[in-house]
Amino acid sequence: MRNAFCLGLLVCMSAAPAVASETEIPLARTPSEMSGDEIDAYNEGRTATDADYIRCRRIEQPGSLVKKLRVCNTNAEWKRVTDKGNQDARDSMETLARGWSNSQEPAGTTMPEIRPQ
Repeated sequence: MRNAFCLGLLVCMSAAPAVASETEIPLARTPSEMSGDEIDAYNEGRTATDADYIRCRRIEQPGSLVKKLRVCNTNAEWKRVTDKGNQDARDSMETLARGWSNSQEPAGTTMPEIRPQ
C-alpha cells in the first residue's frame, strides 16, 4: 500500500510541471520590451534550463563600434532560432553541392548560336 502511494505521489509530482506550463499565461509584451526587473520577476522560480526561462543577448549593430541591441527570448524561442539558422545553412550547402544553376535554361533566355560564315 505504501509503495502504491509513493508511486502515485511520484507520478503526480512529475506531471505538475507539465500542467503548469500548459496553463502558462502568455506574456503581455515581448521579452525584448520587458525591463530587467520584469524579466527577473518572470524568471523567479524557474531553472535556467526551463523552456520558458527568458535569456537576453546583446547583438552588435552594423556600422557602430559601440551600439548593441538587446534581444530577449525564451529558451524555447532561442532554440527555434538556432535550429532555423542551422537548417538554412544545411539547405545552402546542399544547393552549393548540386551546383548553382538548374540543368535547363529558362525558355527564351538562351544565347543565339554564333556560326562561322
